[in-house]
Amino acid sequence: MLGSRAHYAARPSRAAAFNLPLRRHSVLLVTAGSSHHHASEQSRTRAYPERRTSSFSTIRSPVLRSLARRTVPISRETLEERYGAPLLVGGKAASQQQQMSAISYVPTASQQRLPRLLQPQQQADAAAVEESPLARDALVLILLATAVSFVCSIDRAAMSVAILPMSDQFNWDDTVKGSVSSAFFAGYMITNLCGGFLATRYSAKHVLASGVVLWSLFTIATPAAAAGNLGELMLARAMMGVGEGVTYPSIQNLVRQRVPEQKRSRALAFIYSGHQLGTIGSYLLCPLLIAHLGWESVFGIFGALGFVWLAGWLPLVSDRYQPPAPAPKLVSGASSARGPAPGRAMAVIPAAAASAAVAEAPAAPAEQLRLQDVPWASFAANPAFWAIVAAQCTVSVGNVLAFSWLPTFYNQVYGVDVAGSAAYSVLPFVVTVLATNAGGWIADGLVNNGVIGKTHTRKLMQAIASLGPAVCLLQLAANHGGGEGAGGNVTDAVALVTAWCSLSGFSAAGYGSNHQDISKQYSGILYGLANGLASVAASASIYATGQVLHYTHDWSLVFEVAAGLNVVGALAYLKWASSDEQFATAAQPATTKAKVQ
Repeated sequence: MLGSRAHYAARPSRAAAFNLPLRRHSVLLVTAGSSHHHASEQSRTRAYPERRTSSFSTIRSPVLRSLARRTVPISRETLEERYGAPLLVGGKAASQQQQMSAISYVPTASQQRLPRLLQPQQQADAAAVEESPLARDALVLILLATAVSFVCSIDRAAMSVAILPMSDQFNWDDTVKGSVSSAFFAGYMITNLCGGFLATRYSAKHVLASGVVLWSLFTIATPAAAAGNLGELMLARAMMGVGEGVTYPSIQNLVRQRVPEQKRSRALAFIYSGHQLGTIGSYLLCPLLIAHLGWESVFGIFGALGFVWLAGWLPLVSDRYQPPAPAPKLVSGASSARGPAPGRAMAVIPAAAASAAVAEAPAAPAEQLRLQDVPWASFAANPAFWAIVAAQCTVSVGNVLAFSWLPTFYNQVYGVDVAGSAAYSVLPFVVTVLATNAGGWIADGLVNNGVIGKTHTRKLMQAIASLGPAVCLLQLAANHGGGEGAGGNVTDAVALVTAWCSLSGFSAAGYGSNHQDISKQYSGILYGLANGLASVAASASIYATGQVLHYTHDWSLVFEVAAGLNVVGALAYLKWASSDEQFATAAQPATTKAKVQ
């Protein structure tokens, strides 16, 4: 008889060879913690002594290893048919770490295929999140973050329009205009590089509020600085950049904490579109204010908007946010239509279902984060991070070219006055707002519906955002670099500029959302580093553009260089970009292998 002691006594060498306990029933069927399970367990405990502790690391046979652990391997097909997710024995919820530390053996081939079993459940969870409304905290955050993005942009873009009458008053050439515009990005770079750490280590809410106060004060002080000398004006612009540099790293941290992953691309796209709206507001309002109140009024009125925003930000957004603990789902072993079959297990689907609906908290308390705790060397050696940097730097060069030089382009090439230059500059940014939000919705739809993976979605969005503008810039260089005499007209130029700017808006769903993919804890720091390096590229490009125009008056060269950089950034991103976790902490493993207990 197979279960008798005589059977085991007849073959002692085999049991001893694998360190197996001599017990009548070595196989324990996986149950849902029923009373029958507890009764049988107690009877076996009374009848025989507890099995001795032994190591199973030397057992190579899956069957014998499972016998030693009192479990049986569950085939991939059975798991998919009955449970659809890893099980917890006894129906008791446990933490993910406990599940990983008490796993049963799964053959290597099954191990490699097992994550695919979670895809139907993950897609169902994504659909559930898609239908559920945003929490109030998340909605308030998105609206106020979009508003501060608007204020940040309108204050920055004011100089792009006001610099035309300022140049006439102070007799500035293109070199000086380029220096004044690039001074902003010198300060912007500094706080981008450290702003991500500050927003992670301290309260992102208060870091952002401090930045708004700083840049608003120096925006208001700009006319007084310009009346002094060029050095004072450049210092004021640099300090304004210091204040604005913490904006987007802080927003990245706040969005990561409070917005579900399935809605994050469109949330960030909506926030980024506030930047385009600020540019539109500046181009529409600046000519009116300059015509009636003088160029000085632009900086005073726009600078005051920051303090108005603070009146809503401080009371409405909480300082520290603790996401609610997700409740595990119980799914019967049988189909829900049939109900749980007797003796069948209940699958406790741990939080992969729930993590879809809850934003991630930092893997370690932010208050304990130190500079030496941040994996700087890993950042520097990671190809996926440098792919983001390449795309962000090259797209930024094109963005600041449009942002800082479009009114000057229309004025110099087509002889359009201040009001006309600003009006022509509005249309590209209006369309960009629509394109940016469309990119976010498309990206989330592709990923949540399982059409293509997240990495390929990011690459697709970025290819549109980099290669599309490159084509438009080359066409501008060919037809409009020399003005009317080169065979172009202002209407065609506006159409090409509109296509260039709107297509670049898809980068919000490309590199703009990729920082949160490659690191849950360090997304704000990564964004700050990448945006800081992009600010260096932007500052250098603005200054270089001024030099090129001063000595050559050749807009074709400017557009060709920008197009070439976009192509380089696209190729680097397509080669090395990834949406997989790259920088895990001890509490947050980079690669989690799902196994069955």
